[in-house]
Amino acid sequence: MLYKKLNNTDLTVSAVALGTDVYGSVLDDASSYELLDTYSDLGGNIIDTALVYANWIPGEKSRSEKLIGRWLKDRGNRRNMIISTKGAHPEIMTVSRLSRSEIMGDIEQSLNNLKTDYIDIYWLHRDDEALPVDEIMDTLGDIVKSGKARYIGMSNWTHSRIDEANRYAKAHSLPSIFGSQIQYSAAVPNIENNDPTLVLMNDEEYKYFAMTKLNVFAFAAQAKGFFSKLDKGGINNLSHKASERYLNSESLKKYDIIKKISEETGQTVGEIAVAVLANNPNFVTIPIVGCKNPVQLRESLAGGDIVLDEKYLKMFHM
Repeated sequence: MLYKKLNNTDLTVSAVALGTDVYGSVLDDASSYELLDTYSDLGGNIIDTALVYANWIPGEKSRSEKLIGRWLKDRGNRRNMIISTKGAHPEIMTVSRLSRSEIMGDIEQSLNNLKTDYIDIYWLHRDDEALPVDEIMDTLGDIVKSGKARYIGMSNWTHSRIDEANRYAKAHSLPSIFGSQIQYSAAVPNIENNDPTLVLMNDEEYKYFAMTKLNVFAFAAQAKGFFSKLDKGGINNLSHKASERYLNSESLKKYDIIKKISEETGQTVGEIAVAVLANNPNFVTIPIVGCKNPVQLRESLAGGDIVLDEKYLKMFHM
């Protein structure tokens, strides 16, 4: 397993993070434990979750966090793992939850669910650009000062809002935002079919991260399995979501490039799709992979172990 030092932190993380949105819900406890064990055994050390994961399924809330908390306790490995979780997600998408009391309440719930007294990386899950950054950053500063979180990041915040928040933090001697969680894969999304509350990587976002060297955690890094499924069975093998969100001429061109690299290196298309992100030369990029079985997980982690030649990265204009 290859590892990376995250900029402006003392954290050294595995090249690929484990996404856990369906753990303890769509995936039962036994299957979830198997994936967590496989990831840890192969050297993975950063687990990404959120307070709201699985809340779209009726019944118990926060099942992903709670299962991870049980696993950490059962395995006795909390100090070996880096926990990344998110809070302040709206209950109704048109009504933000970014008040001090809501952020503070969410992190307390996450600490309890995860059976830990600190969170390594705490992200705000959504933004509300109508709100000033002042109180938000003051609240996050208090969370870091209290020791409840070591570092703070923003998920689905535009680079302009992150920059505004970091300028406020610098002016008031507060902890800065160390990175962004953003939808980012080798595929090119169909913007009209994407969730409008998500922030997608684009040229403007990319230039900002290349300039500032903020860390990027890429969610939907495998583009719903677009490249692997396309390679194994063509367009008709794509899921409805993969087709709706990623099927277009630009993504098909990216597939042709990935296929060429795959044939020349002997690595699978799925491995190369992950490797393209993990090898980003312009800023630290950690792909978050959401796999549903150990075979998929091993392939994704193998992608994080690949060191791509510069000539291949240039094919993606990196």
